[in-house]
Amino acid sequence: MDKQLTIIIVDDNKGVLIALKMLLKNHFSNIVALSSPITLPTVMRKTKADIVLLDMNFSAGINNGNEGFFWLREIKKISPALPIVLFTAYADIELAVRGIKEGATDFIVKPWNNQKIIETLLTAVSSDKKNKKKQRKNALPPIQCIGAKAMPCCSFIN
Repeated sequence: MDKQLTIIIVDDNKGVLIALKMLLKNHFSNIVALSSPITLPTVMRKTKADIVLLDMNFSAGINNGNEGFFWLREIKKISPALPIVLFTAYADIELAVRGIKEGATDFIVKPWNNQKIIETLLTAVSSDKKNKKKQRKNALPPIQCIGAKAMPCCSFIN
C-alpha cells in the first residue's frame, strides 16, 4: 500500500462486508464498513473518504436499485467529486448506464472478480486524484488589487 487511502463500503450483507474488508485491507489503510446507509451522511462528514463502494439495494424484496440511486445523490450533495462505485447482484445494462449518468464512477456486478474490484476501486481513486491535481494546476492565480487603497477587486464591478 503506497498511500493512506480510505474507503467507505455500504452493503446490508454482513458477509459481503467481511469479505471486502479482507480483500481490500492491503490496498486501503482505513476501511469503514456500514451495513446500513442511514448513518452514511454522518460518517462522511467525519471521515475523509477517498472512495465509496455502494450497494444498490437495502430492503428485502426490493432489487430495482432505487435505494442506491437515492444514496448516490445524497453522497453527491455532501461530496460532489467523491468517486462512487455502485455494486449489485441485480444488474443489467440499463441500471449501469443510469448509474454512470447519475454520477457513479463505475459499476460492479456481484459476485465480483477479486482482481477486477481492486483494479476498479484503485483506478477510480487514482483518476480522482489526477483530476484534482490537474484542476489545482490549471486554477487561475488569485487576483491582486494594486493601488493606494486596498479595496476588494469585486467592489469595482458594477
